This record gives sequence, C-alpha cells and structure tokens, in this order.
Amino acid sequence: RSSDPVPEAVVSTQSTGLAERIAEVGGTALIIDYGEDSTSELTFRAFRDHQQVSPLEDLGLCDLTADVSFKDLRRAASKVNGVTAHGPVTQSSFLTLMGIGERFRQLYSVVPEDRQDAVIHAHNFLCSPEEMGDRFKVLCLTRSSDPVPFCFESTPGKQATS
Repeated sequence: RSSDPVPEAVVSTQSTGLAERIAEVGGTALIIDYGEDSTSELTFRAFRDHQQVSPLEDLGLCDLTADVSFKDLRRAASKVNGVTAHGPVTQSSFLTLMGIGERFRQLYSVVPEDRQDAVIHAHNFLCSPEEMGDRFKVLCLTRSSDPVPFCFESTPGKQATS
C-alpha cells in the first residue's frame, strides 16, 4: 500500500496536460498552494470550524484537503519538451518580489485609522513564515525559450527543464 495520497498517474496527467498546453500555445502558469517541494506523504486531513478533525467526522460538513507535492508537479511538467518548471519559491518571497511591501504601504496610508490593523493583519497573514508565507509555495511553468520569470531567478537547482 502506497503512502502517496494522490496516485502519480493523476498528478502526471494533470500537470502534463497543462505543460502540453503551454508548449503548444505559450503562456505561463502560476501554481500557488500549500505543500512542500518533496514527494507526497499522506497529508489528507479534514477541518471544521478552523480545527483539524477526523476525515470521517461529520461527513459532508468538513473541508477535506491534502498538501501539494511541488516535486511531483515539477517532475510531471518536465516530461513535456519545451517547458520549464521554475521554483517553487515561498509565497512570502514571491509576494515580496512582486511588490507587496509597496502595496501594503499604499493601502496603509489611505485606509481609515480604524482599518489599519486589518491591513497589517492581512499583510502578516500572507507573508509571515508562521502563517501562509512559508506554508504556501509558488511554482511557475513557462516555455523553455522564455526568459526565467524574475521572481524565480534566484532558485538555483530548482528548475526542471526538458
């Protein structure tokens, strides 16, 4: 019995289909989700009212989830000629390079004083390593002939090219 929560064939089929489309017509895919840059382990779980519960508890009333294996996505996409997978990088790194700090300063300067704490909380929730900043990752698929997207330039050893 495998500990892999999603059969490799499913990951491969979905990722390869997306990569084939990019190879044929161009474009870029950004895949943003929580997970790790490793092979999937059993991460299937359920949440209800923001608390982790048994997946068999209160059937139909819980949110079911599993972590993404970015390693498996990258490996599947790399099987398509002409496509390169960049990353993953942390959401915090990606958003920082995309200018979230400047956007935060802009929002903070124009919102009413009673909403400034909400802007701070939202920024921290998205970028803090203790919240979504490190838990969420960003993977980018491009044509191999396209330049490396600037948010992924400093991720040596994380590219899978075919």
